[in-house]
Amino acid sequence: MNPLQLLFLLSTGCSSPIEAPKCESQEDGACFKGVFRTLLSQPVEGITVCTVGQEIDSCVTTDDLGQWKIPGLPIDSNVVITAEHPDFVSTVFAQNTSMDWYDWYKVAIPKSIMNTNANRLDIELNPERGHILFLTWEGLNIDGIDTPNVSDVVLSNANDFPYAFYGDGLGLASDGLESTSGSGSGGVLNLIPDTHNLILEAPTGLCGEETIFHFPQTDTGIPVPVKAGFTTAIDVQCPIID
Repeated sequence: MNPLQLLFLLSTGCSSPIEAPKCESQEDGACFKGVFRTLLSQPVEGITVCTVGQEIDSCVTTDDLGQWKIPGLPIDSNVVITAEHPDFVSTVFAQNTSMDWYDWYKVAIPKSIMNTNANRLDIELNPERGHILFLTWEGLNIDGIDTPNVSDVVLSNANDFPYAFYGDGLGLASDGLESTSGSGSGGVLNLIPDTHNLILEAPTGLCGEETIFHFPQTDTGIPVPVKAGFTTAIDVQCPIID
């Protein structure tokens, strides 16, 4: 894996030296669980992980091993979760609880990364707006072996977003690219808090039509929840050329 892919809080490839805590889903609720770590794979203690918009929201804090778990989530439902720490970018990840079997190994994004992206686009991050980072993959990694990123993916409705970008080979914003590079990355900065639909398309067809790491793409796009002061990170499975 290109280490800078981890900047997108979408680390699902490398198996972690610290396993996610045990948390079995029950008939009365699903359970999400995982581990937060740094770019150097060190555990991050003290990240506050919360559900958003539930009937009763829950918050937990990562322990000294970076572990967290939230049981009692609604079965087969879309759930939005936030992660906050004073030293890292405040992030959002969203998922359907049908993925409760998966262990979430995530990387805390250094604040300098988002500032670098803004500087490369010659803009300033607006604290009253939110942001999106996406990463395009060939498929879900469940065996510790990374699936390749997908290049030549375009954000078909990029004209709807003044500050849309694609990442270069290091995964950082580039204003000279017209599609994803080998890093498979891109994003949109300074969005009004709301649900924004991204239409991501590979040369062979629409991306994200399967529910992997996020809500599936429909005719109107992939619905991405955006929260003021947060960066929403999504992984998207794309069709590939055989």
